[in-house]
Amino acid sequence: MRMSLSALCAALVVGAAAHASEPVQVQGHYLEARTADVFTGPCFSNSEVFIVGDRAVMAWKVTEGSFEGVDLAGLGVAAAVKGTSTFSEDRPERAESVLIVDERADARQRAALAAMARRLGGGRLDNVVAVEVASIDLSVDEHCHLEAHGPSHKAHIMPLAPPARFQAAGLAEIATRPLDANDCLCGNEVIAYEPLAEGVEVLPAYTLGHSFRGEGLDSTWASPNARSSFVGRFAY
Repeated sequence: MRMSLSALCAALVVGAAAHASEPVQVQGHYLEARTADVFTGPCFSNSEVFIVGDRAVMAWKVTEGSFEGVDLAGLGVAAAVKGTSTFSEDRPERAESVLIVDERADARQRAALAAMARRLGGGRLDNVVAVEVASIDLSVDEHCHLEAHGPSHKAHIMPLAPPARFQAAGLAEIATRPLDANDCLCGNEVIAYEPLAEGVEVLPAYTLGHSFRGEGLDSTWASPNARSSFVGRFAY
């Protein structure tokens, strides 16, 4: 189901006018997956720059709070982004994106979700070519017993992001697990790229699944089995 961006924005303007005096406070879970490793050694990232890493899926799940006076607790929004080049070297203002808003949201909430994503997603979400409405599920297993992965994490200084999963039915997905010793390929791994979204605290993770199958970007992709995700929280 597709909605026009103008219809979403119109609904948001009406809601915002009635709640202009309320403070903005919203937080929740954040996932991001790229088509290039985000946790890697310089020898890998330098060989891939300008070649890969120009596609991404970003997803937010609001656990509490509102945006522009609209309560968004329990709702999700995502963006599939096609850049002009590897995101560290691209022209953000020329990127194209498709927004996916939660089908459980009413018109005002859908508008607020779209506006929140554009605010937190930065310049790469300025050029929204389509807005889709879909069933969204995003979960982060913050209670996962990560110590079970053993002391090899400490030996290799591997980040321990909790397992996470995002799915927008028929359109996009991200699935991750914590990085482990087998993901240390050169011993010089670092966070090679910063997350695309603002206001996030994240750790890199291993990507089990990452895809976008929707329309609007003249491109679909599937990029699993890589050190290419971020898992964490956002606040605004």
